[in-house]
Amino acid sequence: MKDTATGLTKGAQLIPNGMLDDNAPRNMWWCAAHVDEITDKPLARWLLENPVVLYRLSDGTPVALDDRCPHRWAPLSEGKVIDDQIVCPYHGMEFGADGICTKVPTQTSVPNSARVQSYPLRTSGAFVWIWMGDPEAIDHDPVDMGFTTDPGWSVITGYMEVQANWVLIRENVLDLTHIAFLHANTFQQDDWENAPEVHMEGDTIVYEQDFPPSPLSPLFCAAFGFEDKHIVKREQRGWMPSLAVSFSDWNIHDISAELGKRRDFIGRGAHIVTPGERGKTHYFFVASFDSPNAPVALLEKTKAGVISAFQEDKDLLEKIQAQVSRDPRGLDFPEINLGADGAGVAVRRVLKRKLEAERRA
Repeated sequence: MKDTATGLTKGAQLIPNGMLDDNAPRNMWWCAAHVDEITDKPLARWLLENPVVLYRLSDGTPVALDDRCPHRWAPLSEGKVIDDQIVCPYHGMEFGADGICTKVPTQTSVPNSARVQSYPLRTSGAFVWIWMGDPEAIDHDPVDMGFTTDPGWSVITGYMEVQANWVLIRENVLDLTHIAFLHANTFQQDDWENAPEVHMEGDTIVYEQDFPPSPLSPLFCAAFGFEDKHIVKREQRGWMPSLAVSFSDWNIHDISAELGKRRDFIGRGAHIVTPGERGKTHYFFVASFDSPNAPVALLEKTKAGVISAFQEDKDLLEKIQAQVSRDPRGLDFPEINLGADGAGVAVRRVLKRKLEAERRA
């Protein structure tokens, strides 16, 4: 029997073993790091269940290589970058940005097989993106994150490692009906009872929702210059142009603004997920406001509140992952979909198409 709200067979999972298996497409851009994380000192990071080392050349170009020397498998991230070569800490072998070994200290010749995989990187906004699939399949740029470095915006960025599959986070941030329950003490926004309208714009998932005048979440009042519980009219619009990143715009209308004062504001969140080690996810987040030069103290206060709210998500998602992982029934357990799950169901459909396309390639 199919659920009329979602079009899915009740109890059926679109992605078999989605929470327990490696379920990340390779032929797409994933976030490797915040731009400030990558320096001339090697950075070790697990991405898509592979160990990767990230560093910058002397001209600032970021580099990503497999973090495993081909000689005796020492982590290259434990070495140093000298004259744009990363030097293995074990026997001093040197590798260029293309992953090819350029020097073996104990001999004059370099074996042809002495190389490691290199990965294409591109910078978009405040983040560096990695392509870990077939480089010949690159046919688009990373998602435009230009607003994160736009001086017209005040921007907060943060990071958490979440011990849960990335799909759990992706579905969570596209279904805001949990805000009234999981975030009752942080967001304090209890008017999410009605499911948003969900549709596709090309390959982009979009949800939209209109709210009657109500108190704005205290997490954002200060950033807009409002007193706590200030009554506003708001419209929510979220979109996921890539499995790696989704956005959520809080379009705020100050219905009590004095004549001649600013009335319309935008708060934009971005949720960026990258699979790490199996069962773990790198979660980069952005909270931004279309007002420049917000005081640092105000942004720090806002960031602390946002982190408190996202910690609530993290704690519950990790409990879900741990329980399903330990339960011998695994995914052989009924899973229903509700009317509010339209965006989450669309995520699974997009993911299924991408995984199937890569399997056929």
